[in-house]
Amino acid sequence: MRFKPELTSQLIKSAALGVLTGVVFSILFVALPGAAVLFLVGVLDLNLDLSWFPSALTILTVGGFLGALFTVILFVKDRYIPYVEQLQEFEEDSEDDRFH
Repeated sequence: MRFKPELTSQLIKSAALGVLTGVVFSILFVALPGAAVLFLVGVLDLNLDLSWFPSALTILTVGGFLGALFTVILFVKDRYIPYVEQLQEFEEDSEDDRFH
Protein backbone atom coordinates (compact mmCIF):
# COMPACT_ATOMS: atom_id res chain seq x y z
CA MET A 1 0.00 0.00 0.00
CA ARG A 2 1.47 3.36 -1.06
CA PHE A 3 0.75 6.49 0.87
CA LYS A 4 0.74 9.98 -0.53
CA PRO A 5 3.78 12.04 0.53
CA GLU A 6 1.48 14.77 1.88
CA LEU A 7 -0.36 12.28 4.07
CA THR A 8 2.89 10.82 5.38
CA SER A 9 4.19 14.30 6.12
CA GLN A 10 1.00 15.18 8.03
CA LEU A 11 1.26 11.94 10.02
CA ILE A 12 4.88 12.62 10.98
CA LYS A 13 4.06 16.20 11.99
CA SER A 14 1.14 14.99 14.09
CA ALA A 15 3.29 12.35 15.77
CA ALA A 16 6.01 14.92 16.53
CA LEU A 17 3.45 17.24 18.07
CA GLY A 18 2.12 14.29 20.08
CA VAL A 19 5.62 13.56 21.38
CA LEU A 20 6.03 17.15 22.56
CA THR A 21 2.58 17.18 24.14
CA GLY A 22 3.21 13.84 25.85
CA VAL A 23 6.51 15.07 27.28
CA VAL A 24 4.85 18.22 28.66
CA PHE A 25 2.01 16.20 30.20
CA SER A 26 4.44 13.72 31.73
CA ILE A 27 6.41 16.57 33.28
CA LEU A 28 3.28 18.24 34.68
CA PHE A 29 1.43 15.18 35.92
CA VAL A 30 4.18 12.69 36.82
CA ALA A 31 7.61 14.28 37.18
CA LEU A 32 6.66 17.36 39.22
CA PRO A 33 4.41 15.52 41.72
CA GLY A 34 7.06 12.81 41.96
CA ALA A 35 9.73 15.39 42.68
CA ALA A 36 7.51 16.89 45.37
CA VAL A 37 7.10 13.47 47.00
CA LEU A 38 10.84 12.84 46.85
CA PHE A 39 11.49 16.28 48.34
CA LEU A 40 9.02 15.74 51.19
CA VAL A 41 10.45 12.32 51.97
CA GLY A 42 13.95 13.81 52.07
CA VAL A 43 13.04 16.89 54.11
CA LEU A 44 10.86 15.09 56.63
CA ASP A 45 13.38 12.21 56.84
CA LEU A 46 10.68 9.61 56.30
CA ASN A 47 11.77 6.03 56.03
CA LEU A 48 9.99 5.21 52.77
CA ASP A 49 11.39 3.09 49.96
CA LEU A 50 10.97 5.09 46.74
CA SER A 51 13.18 2.93 44.56
CA TRP A 52 10.10 2.00 42.53
CA PHE A 53 9.74 5.58 41.24
CA PRO A 54 11.05 5.78 37.65
CA SER A 55 13.88 8.03 36.55
CA ALA A 56 13.27 11.32 34.76
CA LEU A 57 14.43 9.89 31.44
CA THR A 58 11.97 7.01 31.74
CA ILE A 59 9.11 9.37 32.58
CA LEU A 60 9.84 11.62 29.60
CA THR A 61 10.33 8.70 27.20
CA VAL A 62 7.09 6.98 28.18
CA GLY A 63 5.21 10.29 28.05
CA GLY A 64 6.54 11.05 24.58
CA PHE A 65 5.75 7.56 23.31
CA LEU A 66 2.20 7.61 24.69
CA GLY A 67 1.61 11.10 23.30
CA ALA A 68 2.77 10.04 19.84
CA LEU A 69 0.69 6.85 19.98
CA PHE A 70 -2.43 8.76 21.02
CA THR A 71 -1.93 11.33 18.26
CA VAL A 72 -1.38 8.68 15.57
CA ILE A 73 -4.51 6.82 16.69
CA LEU A 74 -6.54 10.04 16.45
CA PHE A 75 -5.00 10.83 13.05
CA VAL A 76 -5.96 7.42 11.64
CA LYS A 77 -9.44 7.63 13.21
CA ASP A 78 -10.03 11.04 11.65
CA ARG A 79 -9.01 9.72 8.24
CA TYR A 80 -11.67 7.00 8.34
CA ILE A 81 -14.32 8.45 10.68
CA PRO A 82 -14.45 12.21 10.12
CA TYR A 83 -16.08 14.39 12.73
CA VAL A 84 -19.34 15.80 11.39
CA GLU A 85 -21.63 17.82 13.60
CA GLN A 86 -25.35 17.92 12.93
CA LEU A 87 -26.51 21.50 12.45
CA GLN A 88 -30.04 22.71 12.78
CA GLU A 89 -31.78 24.35 9.88
CA PHE A 90 -31.95 28.09 10.47
CA GLU A 91 -34.17 28.82 7.46
CA GLU A 92 -37.12 27.16 9.15
CA ASP A 93 -37.09 29.61 12.08
CA SER A 94 -39.80 32.24 11.81
CA GLU A 95 -38.34 34.43 14.59
CA ASP A 96 -35.93 36.07 12.17
CA ASP A 97 -38.72 37.57 10.02
CA ARG A 98 -38.33 40.91 11.75
CA PHE A 99 -35.00 41.50 9.98
CA HIS A 100 -36.48 41.30 6.46
